[in-house]
Amino acid sequence: MCRSWFFLPLFFTLLTTTASAYSQDPGEDAFHDELPVVLTATRLVQPQRDVPVATTIIDREMIAASGFTEIVDLLRYVPGFIVNYDSGHIKAASYQMLNERYARRMQVMIDGRSIYSPSYLGVPWTSLPITIDDIERIEVIRGPNAASFGSNSLLGVVSIITRHASQEHGVMLKANTGGNLHEGFARIGENIGDMDLKATLGYQQDDGFEERYDSRQTEIVNFRADYQATANQSITFLTGYNNSPRQEDNVFDSDIPHHMTHTTSRFQQVIWTHNFSTTEYVKAQFYQLTEDLRKSFVHISTSLDIDQGHRSERSDFELEHSLQPTEDLQLVWGVSQRIDRMNSTYYLGSNPERSNRIKRVFTNLAWYILPDTIINGGLMLEDNGISGSELSPRISVNHHLTSTDTVRVSYSKASRIQGMLEEYTDITFGGAPYVIDAGDILPETIRAYEIGYIGYFPQYRSNLDLKIYHSNIRNLITLEPVDADGNLPYHFDNVDDARITGFEMTFSTRPIKSLRAELSYAHSKIRATDIYNTTKYSNSAPDNNLSLLLMYYFPQNYFASTSVFYQSQMKELATEDLRNSKTRINMKLGKTFKGSNNNTEVALVVKNITNDFENTRLENVYDRQTYLSIKTEFN
Repeated sequence: MCRSWFFLPLFFTLLTTTASAYSQDPGEDAFHDELPVVLTATRLVQPQRDVPVATTIIDREMIAASGFTEIVDLLRYVPGFIVNYDSGHIKAASYQMLNERYARRMQVMIDGRSIYSPSYLGVPWTSLPITIDDIERIEVIRGPNAASFGSNSLLGVVSIITRHASQEHGVMLKANTGGNLHEGFARIGENIGDMDLKATLGYQQDDGFEERYDSRQTEIVNFRADYQATANQSITFLTGYNNSPRQEDNVFDSDIPHHMTHTTSRFQQVIWTHNFSTTEYVKAQFYQLTEDLRKSFVHISTSLDIDQGHRSERSDFELEHSLQPTEDLQLVWGVSQRIDRMNSTYYLGSNPERSNRIKRVFTNLAWYILPDTIINGGLMLEDNGISGSELSPRISVNHHLTSTDTVRVSYSKASRIQGMLEEYTDITFGGAPYVIDAGDILPETIRAYEIGYIGYFPQYRSNLDLKIYHSNIRNLITLEPVDADGNLPYHFDNVDDARITGFEMTFSTRPIKSLRAELSYAHSKIRATDIYNTTKYSNSAPDNNLSLLLMYYFPQNYFASTSVFYQSQMKELATEDLRNSKTRINMKLGKTFKGSNNNTEVALVVKNITNDFENTRLENVYDRQTYLSIKTEFN
């Protein structure tokens, strides 16, 4: 750790000295003439300082500079986010607490479709049918947002927005190779009259961790068409496919042998938008997701054939109307209906097919009651087949102290409806019950209070975002033994409560055109009941974590970026152990070669430069990794 932190003063010295040398240069572009626009927080288009909850935006420049090849790793730049790997192909990420391989309490969307899996009770990051180069931006809502997007938005929302087909004309070829990583991507885009088209092919091979049986191969295909039907109407069609055979092991149970699993996921989505004016539109969308997992093995000590395969489906229709009834009022409302289906003989036992229908009515408004004061109000009424009706309200007051300084006070309530696996699980092993449906589970709920500040300092070309928060979470659902002695069978039940208090900060600066820095820091404290050692919510997040991304563009089209990640002690994922604090430093160095009709980027990426070694009970050994990236775009 000491070796890693040695570099920080060096970076900040470079930052401040360069800024002072060029601060009077009128030829340089300003950093953000205004604060970024947020699309996700309220479903209204608002400046970042007017939204009711803290929001982080990971833009395309940050994505390119990161050197990451996995989408989930980009969340490391968000204050309060924890990212970990259960194995080489099982990624885990969550905001404020992470104590299991799948983040059940966070909503993740791609172009407005929820990818939260009803069978996994989380987000299968490796099965996403998009590549990191498909992404235009990621908006991360750091706090409950059920008022806008319903259940599972308990702790936060990650909204991934892909690039419009009109932005991808021409041909792109890309390859990443080095160590245990081998990837290849190809994209073609074209314009035909009023329609823009693009298609992407991708192949990924990752050998996983050295001590684990966890390699994977992934094939990705996706297609997007954006059609401008009339001056006021547009239609977008998206579809994608992900096919991934993987090695699987179990470091905790020697009776489960090494075996292969195979995951296939697909989606189709149609979005129709009609603009009545610059301030009013109607949007309708329909999407369908399917995911199939094939997984079977022979249990060593009992010689039983175990088939843990399952299939899940989601169909969702949504209608949204946004308008501005008066000059001082923005309003959006809508309705949606979703059907989730799951099929698994292993997990659901004698009734292997289950479904859940969810109906929603929602509204959000931004009312400028004074020229410098905005009230944001939101409400979601959700009715589902498992727990009945849930009401999720949110209200905030944003006040502009000056043209560059804003304070925010907000309150929100959100629920997480128990998933089908939690509600209906019926697992038997050797004829004896192993996990049973005990019934009477309540939704998890959160009440969150937040005070925020956003400052924009044009003279320094910098932004500052501060947040202080307190959250009360009740009825956390835990897998527990039925009797007090810890004997089989197990069942899901509302066991724990938790209180989270913390502080978060994001600082962005671009003192000169060629230099940009993004710094985030989070401090949090979780106080939970922790009834069982298997949960340990109190240690499920570090007290402190920090990220720093520096980007510098040299003459002659050379560029470099450095990422520093620090995380204090926390509970090791999927175990009862505490993991020591750690620091990681990544670096990307490259050059762009510009031709008459093509651009080629060659870059060297080194992750964990200081080889900050970690060998946990999961046998995930993180050592230095190096790969070469070559990307060519033909106009």
